Amino acid sequence: MKMGNLNSGKRMYKVDQDFFKKWSPQMAYIFGFTCADGNIYHRTLAWELTNRHQSNKDLLERFRVTMLSNYPIEERKKSVRFRISNPVIISDIKILGVFPNKSKQILFPEVPDKYLCHFIRGFLDADGWIVAVIKKGGTKELSVGFCSGSKDFIDGLIIALKNCVGIVKFNLRKRLRKTKKGKNSITYQLDFYSDNAYQIIKFLYDNLTEEDLYLQRKFEKQLIARKFYEETKQNRLFGRNWVSLERKNAVKMDVLLKEYLDKGLLPKEIAARFGVSLSSLYRWLDKSKVRLFSRRSSQEWTKRILMARSK
Repeated sequence: MKMGNLNSGKRMYKVDQDFFKKWSPQMAYIFGFTCADGNIYHRTLAWELTNRHQSNKDLLERFRVTMLSNYPIEERKKSVRFRISNPVIISDIKILGVFPNKSKQILFPEVPDKYLCHFIRGFLDADGWIVAVIKKGGTKELSVGFCSGSKDFIDGLIIALKNCVGIVKFNLRKRLRKTKKGKNSITYQLDFYSDNAYQIIKFLYDNLTEEDLYLQRKFEKQLIARKFYEETKQNRLFGRNWVSLERKNAVKMDVLLKEYLDKGLLPKEIAARFGVSLSSLYRWLDKSKVRLFSRRSSQEWTKRILMARSK
């Protein structure tokens, strides 16, 4: 494996200079991250992140280990930076589509389907967000989004998400903002909510291995987002009583319902334990598939409730 170049003629710094020549989950992730938050200057490829979060430095350290490098992680006043000076690395990343001053012109690259989840996760970790917030009234909102200065890149991302995740509706917004120098700058923002956001999270984070790369704080946010989604989904299907009882008993309600039925408890006894009506109980049994009925509100449904009440 070829490595290295001299830095200032003093110390030999090493890197796997063939890193961007062959696709792998780790290469795809770092490539995606670089498309959003990597910079090329002459013969140097650099990633510079704020030092407000320890997870940023930890991620750059994983870059360094993954690329078999001993280039240092530089501690700056407000940032941490990882720089590599290697002509082969620079040439290969340019061939893939990353170039100096890329932010407004970069295209969505040709990424093998097998590695798209890693590439997009890398881009999300650099220029995207996962939001899980409790709004007024206790409702929970889940959002996943991406941002880029290049409309062409966002258009390519839309096509990739259509093909790989099956999303058909996209909320694309054009944003105008002021730069630090006071100039107008246009960015393109892609937002997803609820079911679509959840599907993207599953696509990006399901089945990760120990070798796969991710930004720790966004990984933790997607865990919270999954919990929000499941609770919201249960609220829609079963109502707040179901969610409240599940949280109170620290047991999945479908498991608890099956356990009570297996013990021989009558439906009205189970309903009494939960403090709900018989009709609610039968709706739960039906929707959770613990006990199926031909059709809710059918004669069978009504007959079972009336029989349960008479016992």
